Amino acid sequence: MNIFRGVAIISTQVPLILFVGAKFDLIFGFNRMDSGFGLIVFLFVFIPLLNLFWFIIEVIRSFKFSRHQSRAAAFLMPFIAASFLIESIAIDLYIASHARM
Repeated sequence: MNIFRGVAIISTQVPLILFVGAKFDLIFGFNRMDSGFGLIVFLFVFIPLLNLFWFIIEVIRSFKFSRHQSRAAAFLMPFIAASFLIESIAIDLYIASHARM
């Protein structure tokens, strides 16, 4: 479960890193290629779904383990997962606000 959490946390930052890297031309034109656009569209859709899945898993785990732990410890991880879900949605809205029609 810790590996899944790490992947979800790191992958949440990837669209923002790609966007900022493309803005300052740090990724050497990768954003102008078909593969770069495909990757950013894939991440645009996949990352919020991954974080939503992580949030659901953490809520289920917290209810299952709430009998064995204190209340504060049981609901810490769903709060962290929810904050990363909100962050991924905010990053997507930030990237979508810069799209040219």
